[in-house]
Amino acid sequence: MKKCPMCGEPVEENATECPECGCPIANTSGFSLKNAPAGAKKSGNPMGRTMSTGSGLTDILREGDEAYDDYDDYDDSSIGGSIPISLSRTDVGDLNIKKKSKVGKYIFRIILLVAAAYGIYYLITNVLITDKAKSYNQALDYFVEAINEDDVDKMEIIMPPYLDKAGSQAKDYLENLGILHINSYNVRDLTELSESDIDNLQESIKLDTGKTARIKEGYGMTVELKVTVEGDSEKYVNGSSFMISTYMEFINIKDNWYLQIKSYENIDYN
Repeated sequence: MKKCPMCGEPVEENATECPECGCPIANTSGFSLKNAPAGAKKSGNPMGRTMSTGSGLTDILREGDEAYDDYDDYDDSSIGGSIPISLSRTDVGDLNIKKKSKVGKYIFRIILLVAAAYGIYYLITNVLITDKAKSYNQALDYFVEAINEDDVDKMEIIMPPYLDKAGSQAKDYLENLGILHINSYNVRDLTELSESDIDNLQESIKLDTGKTARIKEGYGMTVELKVTVEGDSEKYVNGSSFMISTYMEFINIKDNWYLQIKSYENIDYN
């Protein structure tokens, strides 16, 4: 005789259910899951299901392992169900690399924009805009040309930037020197301004104008001007020629050379 897998009572070999508890009896070995009939005793099986021994137990254990493996990527602690957990350490590392790559691209683009802006500024200020004295010699040339051509714009190029109304002062100086024509000039006693000279000059500019002139370098020179009078003068006859010797200072501010304002006042032909 064989025993009931549920209650353990002996049953006939050909019995299909247990006469004691009514549990179905499998005719072949293996594993089967069926709901036990109402009122069945559940001692030995809290689920109220029939379990046969044999190869069926191995199969269900294997199926259980596979089912458990299917849930390896889920978090059972979440409320309302399982949430897939698909980010491994490798995935997190890849995300960090991608974030750093994006930040690097943004920084590179900003650098390119800054470089492009500087390039445009340099092109405009050094190539397209040619009205700029790039040396003290060129500044002196502008001074002579402005007087001879009565050109206010050219005179304004070498007027220092710390002046509030450089244009109007350039016009005033040209009106005072308008009857002169500079035939030639000669530079004598060229001297580079020392750091103390530049500091004193900057302090003087600060006191006179209230502005800071950041002078990079400067030169002082004695210039001899051979001029001809082209107009009425109280002292000189129209068409007369003579020499004027004057001290002039040229200063470099922001890569442009200017004629220090007091140098204009030193020119006296009366």
